[in-house]
Amino acid sequence: MKNNKQIIIATHGELADGFKSALKIIVGEVKNLHTLCCYTTPDFDLNQTIETLMNNHDFEKEDLVICTDMMGGSVNNGFVKYLGQYPFHLITNTNLTFLVELLLTPGCVDKDMLEERTHDSLSHIKYVNALLNDFNLENDDI
Repeated sequence: MKNNKQIIIATHGELADGFKSALKIIVGEVKNLHTLCCYTTPDFDLNQTIETLMNNHDFEKEDLVICTDMMGGSVNNGFVKYLGQYPFHLITNTNLTFLVELLLTPGCVDKDMLEERTHDSLSHIKYVNALLNDFNLENDDI
């Protein structure tokens, strides 16, 4: 029976390590968080890296959540090809807010929980200028 999750942040360049650094400051050291910094060396092979990752993960014991940086990007597309072959969860357009919440959620993950978290308004990109303008307009009416 599964009782935990492994989280891998996979991004173009060193962004994944940047997320991990920020997460360490916010939530502390997390043993089930790993990074995959893609295309940082000329010989990087995404398919081989994913194959190794999938073959070394024990899906019977732990959920696997892959968080990528960009929908339609080569990193995310690389993982999409494996969705039918392995039972992992793929999240894209990852941001720090989502990662904090995912890490602070104890135990396993499931489809419903991930769908709820990805639709949570805190996880979406915001244009703060417009938010402040809307706030100021609302307060002018008081």
